[in-house]
This record gives sequence, C-alpha cells and structure tokens, in this order.
Amino acid sequence: MRLKMKDFVLLALLTALYIIVYFVAMTIISLMGPFGHAISPGVCGLLSGAILIFISRKIGKMWQFTLMELIIMGVFALMGAGYLPWFITSMIGAVLADVIASASNKPSVLKVAIASGLIHVGNALGGIIPACFFAEQYMNEWIARGQKPDQMLEMVKATQGVMGILGTVITFILSVIGVYIGYSILKGHLKEN
Repeated sequence: MRLKMKDFVLLALLTALYIIVYFVAMTIISLMGPFGHAISPGVCGLLSGAILIFISRKIGKMWQFTLMELIIMGVFALMGAGYLPWFITSMIGAVLADVIASASNKPSVLKVAIASGLIHVGNALGGIIPACFFAEQYMNEWIARGQKPDQMLEMVKATQGVMGILGTVITFILSVIGVYIGYSILKGHLKEN
C-alpha cells in the first residue's frame, strides 16, 4: 500500500515529536562528553521506541522510516548541522529499517526493534565512520563550522577503533530496548495480543 496524505500528516507530526525527543536525548547525554554524543542516537532510540511502534502500527506502510529520516535530516540541514556522511549512513539505516519492518502493516515487535537499531546506528555511524576513516577532513569540516579543535579531537578519540565499535553496539542495544519499552507502554492502547 502507498502512503496517503493522512499518513504524511501523521508521520510529520510524529517526526516532530521524535525530533523533540532527539533534542532531549542530546541534552541529557551531553553531560557524558564526546562518548555521550557518540551514543546519543541510542539514547534517542531508548526514549523514542513508543513513537516507532506507533508509526509501525498506525501508518504501517513501506518507506515510512525513510521518509521520517528525510524529514529529520532536512530539519538538521536547516539548522546548519547537515553533513553528507551523516545523511548517507542515516538514510541507509532507514532504508534497511523499512525493508525489515515496513513490508507489513503490523510487523513483529522484534522487527520494529531491529529497525530501530538500524535507524539509530545509521545516525551514530555518521560520526563514527568519518572519525575512523577520514578524521582530519572530518575535524576540519566541523572546526570550520565553529567547533573548537580540542572538542573535535576529543570527539574523534571517543569514536575511533574500539570506542567506535562500543558506541555502535550500545546504540543498537539501547534502541532495541526502547522499542520493547515503548511497546509495553502502548500495548493496551494498541489492543494487541
């Protein structure tokens, strides 16, 4: 089935709510410094699981997560935080999430949880991959945008090598847990067995 106008409206509203949750997650986790920033997508996944479950149950159509991610990337680009590697990894994560969890209008909670993990790992890899494979260019880009050199150096250190792998795994796990928490909150409302 195709997305209808009412689906686009509902998805836009739920994405706006998701973005608010994302900003709350970034604010909370920023207290942990650069590694906290690296896993902030996972904290967002932990806090937004109910939103993804709701999207999967109330919209339940192919490309719902890809469209959601496009809106999110658009908002961040308008704020001056657009970054091509982040866009690419985020969109790959969203497309994979749709392939796994959007083929049916009521995917299993496990499929939505894996989809959430992929979406949020896609977000996290937008900083992890540049830090691992082209750190100097990554640092120069963000220093030119106003970040302090010592902050960028700490960010790169917090996302390279083992720390990058750890950040990716933590992000995935938090995102999966978030969907199960969200499902337990919404289960009565969704009237599912």
